Amino acid sequence: MLTKTNKRFVIAFAAVSVILAAAAISFVYLHFDPSILMKEQERCYFSRELHLYCPGCGGTRAILALLDGHIVKSFLSNPVPVYAIVLLLRMWVALLHNTFLIKEESQVWRVLYNAEAWGILVVVIGTFVVRDLLLVFFHIDYLGDMT
Repeated sequence: MLTKTNKRFVIAFAAVSVILAAAAISFVYLHFDPSILMKEQERCYFSRELHLYCPGCGGTRAILALLDGHIVKSFLSNPVPVYAIVLLLRMWVALLHNTFLIKEESQVWRVLYNAEAWGILVVVIGTFVVRDLLLVFFHIDYLGDMT
Protein backbone atom coordinates (compact mmCIF):
# COMPACT_ATOMS: atom_id res chain seq x y z
CA MET A 1 0.00 0.00 0.00
CA LEU A 2 1.24 3.45 -0.87
CA THR A 3 1.62 5.81 2.03
CA LYS A 4 1.22 9.57 1.66
CA THR A 5 5.02 9.97 1.50
CA ASN A 6 5.36 7.25 -1.13
CA LYS A 7 2.65 8.88 -3.26
CA ARG A 8 4.61 12.14 -3.20
CA PHE A 9 7.77 10.29 -4.27
CA VAL A 10 5.92 8.57 -7.12
CA ILE A 11 4.50 11.89 -8.36
CA ALA A 12 7.88 13.63 -8.05
CA PHE A 13 9.65 10.71 -9.77
CA ALA A 14 7.15 10.82 -12.63
CA ALA A 15 7.53 14.60 -12.99
CA VAL A 16 11.35 14.52 -13.03
CA SER A 17 11.25 11.54 -15.42
CA VAL A 18 9.04 13.50 -17.83
CA ILE A 19 11.38 16.51 -17.64
CA LEU A 20 14.45 14.35 -18.29
CA ALA A 21 12.70 12.50 -21.13
CA ALA A 22 11.69 15.79 -22.75
CA ALA A 23 15.27 17.06 -22.36
CA ALA A 24 16.65 13.86 -23.91
CA ILE A 25 14.23 14.04 -26.85
CA SER A 26 15.08 17.70 -27.35
CA PHE A 27 18.78 16.90 -27.16
CA VAL A 28 18.48 14.20 -29.84
CA TYR A 29 16.28 16.41 -32.04
CA LEU A 30 18.60 19.40 -31.73
CA HIS A 31 21.68 17.24 -32.24
CA PHE A 32 20.42 16.31 -35.71
CA ASP A 33 19.04 19.77 -36.52
CA PRO A 34 20.90 22.47 -34.53
CA SER A 35 19.89 25.13 -37.06
CA ILE A 36 16.86 25.89 -34.86
CA LEU A 37 19.17 27.34 -32.22
CA MET A 38 21.59 28.94 -34.68
CA LYS A 39 19.16 31.45 -36.13
CA GLU A 40 20.34 35.03 -35.78
CA GLN A 41 18.72 36.39 -32.67
CA GLU A 42 18.55 39.95 -31.50
CA ARG A 43 20.31 40.63 -28.22
CA CYS A 44 18.09 40.95 -25.18
CA TYR A 45 17.01 44.34 -23.89
CA PHE A 46 19.34 44.08 -20.88
CA SER A 47 22.51 43.56 -22.91
CA ARG A 48 21.44 45.90 -25.72
CA GLU A 49 20.69 48.88 -23.44
CA LEU A 50 23.12 48.37 -20.54
CA HIS A 51 25.94 46.76 -22.55
CA LEU A 52 26.27 44.08 -19.88
CA TYR A 53 25.54 40.38 -19.91
CA CYS A 54 22.23 39.17 -18.46
CA PRO A 55 22.09 35.91 -16.46
CA GLY A 56 20.85 34.05 -19.55
CA CYS A 57 23.50 35.30 -21.97
CA GLY A 58 25.47 32.43 -23.46
CA GLY A 59 22.71 29.89 -22.82
CA THR A 60 22.21 29.05 -26.49
CA ARG A 61 25.97 28.75 -26.96
CA ALA A 62 26.13 26.49 -23.91
CA ILE A 63 23.46 24.17 -25.28
CA LEU A 64 25.13 24.04 -28.71
CA ALA A 65 28.45 23.18 -27.04
CA LEU A 66 26.73 20.41 -25.06
CA LEU A 67 25.26 19.05 -28.29
CA ASP A 68 28.80 18.82 -29.66
CA GLY A 69 30.05 17.18 -26.45
CA HIS A 70 32.15 20.15 -25.27
CA ILE A 71 31.24 20.25 -21.59
CA VAL A 72 33.95 22.74 -20.56
CA LYS A 73 33.08 25.13 -23.39
CA SER A 74 29.42 24.82 -22.46
CA PHE A 75 30.17 25.52 -18.80
CA LEU A 76 32.22 28.61 -19.69
CA SER A 77 29.47 29.95 -21.97
CA ASN A 78 26.81 29.57 -19.29
CA PRO A 79 27.03 27.00 -16.47
CA VAL A 80 23.28 26.82 -15.89
CA PRO A 81 22.49 24.04 -18.45
CA VAL A 82 25.31 21.80 -17.18
CA TYR A 83 24.34 22.42 -13.53
CA ALA A 84 20.67 21.77 -14.30
CA ILE A 85 21.39 18.46 -16.03
CA VAL A 86 23.62 17.21 -13.22
CA LEU A 87 21.12 18.33 -10.57
CA LEU A 88 18.13 16.76 -12.34
CA LEU A 89 19.97 13.46 -12.80
CA ARG A 90 20.94 13.37 -9.13
CA MET A 91 17.37 14.17 -8.09
CA TRP A 92 16.07 11.44 -10.42
CA VAL A 93 18.38 8.84 -8.85
CA ALA A 94 17.28 9.86 -5.33
CA LEU A 95 13.61 9.70 -6.34
CA LEU A 96 14.14 6.32 -8.03
CA HIS A 97 15.67 5.03 -4.81
CA ASN A 98 12.92 6.50 -2.62
CA THR A 99 10.12 5.28 -4.87
CA PHE A 100 11.19 1.73 -5.63
CA LEU A 101 14.19 0.62 -3.58
CA ILE A 102 13.68 1.60 0.07
CA LYS A 103 12.47 -0.92 2.59
CA GLU A 104 12.25 1.36 5.65
CA GLU A 105 11.51 5.03 6.19
CA SER A 106 15.00 5.53 7.65
CA GLN A 107 16.56 4.72 4.25
CA VAL A 108 14.97 7.69 2.44
CA TRP A 109 17.45 9.83 0.49
CA ARG A 110 17.07 13.59 0.37
CA VAL A 111 15.89 14.70 -3.03
CA LEU A 112 17.24 18.24 -2.87
CA TYR A 113 19.79 19.41 -0.36
CA ASN A 114 19.87 22.99 0.86
CA ALA A 115 23.33 23.44 -0.65
CA GLU A 116 22.01 22.41 -4.07
CA ALA A 117 19.11 24.84 -3.84
CA TRP A 118 21.48 27.63 -2.87
CA GLY A 119 23.83 26.40 -5.59
CA ILE A 120 21.24 27.30 -8.19
CA LEU A 121 21.29 30.91 -7.00
CA VAL A 122 25.07 30.96 -6.71
CA VAL A 123 25.54 29.64 -10.25
CA VAL A 124 23.04 32.04 -11.85
CA ILE A 125 23.93 35.17 -9.89
CA GLY A 126 27.64 34.34 -9.63
CA THR A 127 27.99 33.89 -13.38
CA PHE A 128 26.08 37.10 -13.98
CA VAL A 129 28.24 39.12 -11.56
CA VAL A 130 31.63 37.63 -12.49
CA ARG A 131 31.10 38.04 -16.24
CA ASP A 132 30.03 41.65 -15.87
CA LEU A 133 32.83 42.49 -13.42
CA LEU A 134 35.36 41.05 -15.86
CA LEU A 135 33.77 43.07 -18.65
CA VAL A 136 33.50 46.42 -16.83
CA PHE A 137 36.69 46.52 -14.77
CA PHE A 138 39.13 44.39 -16.78
CA HIS A 139 37.62 44.67 -20.30
CA ILE A 140 37.61 40.89 -20.59
CA ASP A 141 34.79 39.73 -22.83
CA TYR A 142 35.31 36.02 -23.20
CA LEU A 143 31.95 35.53 -24.94
CA GLY A 144 32.82 38.29 -27.42
CA ASP A 145 29.34 39.80 -27.70
CA MET A 146 30.00 43.19 -26.16
CA THR A 147 33.03 44.27 -28.19
